[in-house]
Amino acid sequence: MRIDYWKGKTVIITGASSGIGEAIYHRLDGVVSKIYLVSRKPGKLLSNSSTSTIIPIVCDLSKQDDVEKVISKVSKLEKNSGIDVLFNNAGITAHGRFDSTEMSVFRKTFETNFFGPLRLAQGLMPLILYKKGAVVSTSTVSGLYGVPGRAAYSSSKAALHSAMEAMRIEMMKTGVRSIIVCPPYTRTNLRTSGLDSSGKRLSEEQAEGKIKTADEVALAIINSVENPNSRLVTFDKSGFAMKLLRLFSPRLLESIMYKKLYKDFSN
Repeated sequence: MRIDYWKGKTVIITGASSGIGEAIYHRLDGVVSKIYLVSRKPGKLLSNSSTSTIIPIVCDLSKQDDVEKVISKVSKLEKNSGIDVLFNNAGITAHGRFDSTEMSVFRKTFETNFFGPLRLAQGLMPLILYKKGAVVSTSTVSGLYGVPGRAAYSSSKAALHSAMEAMRIEMMKTGVRSIIVCPPYTRTNLRTSGLDSSGKRLSEEQAEGKIKTADEVALAIINSVENPNSRLVTFDKSGFAMKLLRLFSPRLLESIMYKKLYKDFSN
């Protein structure tokens, strides 16, 4: 992390009250000029010792009215200054077989993971354009290919990828950037705040194996903004393999996922 790069910048972080969003906030607090904390519970992060200006905004990304209130408030406060980085970090997971996942779960997942971030990026684009800033989308390797037992989650993230990639190309000559970050398994509360196939709250144990901390992912996301060549960012062998196999050997990729995730969709 290059401290000088961030000095004087204004950023927005969604999903700021926990997990990766909270870790991004702690990394940038006292370094950037101003931080908008957008979350359903942003107040718990406020600190009197901060040297950054902290502006909390209560927002449920799945609710259009909430998102529009964020756009309105930020637009009024930053109309003469702009936004340097929008960290579109908030999201929700959904687990369940394709044929048993209720349509309401698909809708809820898309409202949070696709429509909410899309509305926010569209509405704030004049401010981002003013600063030639960046939109950073926290995604997942599950957005790179349809993952069994994660149909709603994978498809919502894949849709966001396509929209933000289209935006990147359209904005190519303006200086506005779009960065999509696909972390591997990360130690957050995502598995206890997501949805099962019927729309009830998940209560699953943390994934096994090598797991990144929220701070490790936050630092990588921040570093990706500093790198002018960042576009689609993955972290480890799993992300690299997903990108490679989806292009050159999708049959092998599907066989691997079937075996690895069979227990997640076999019931």
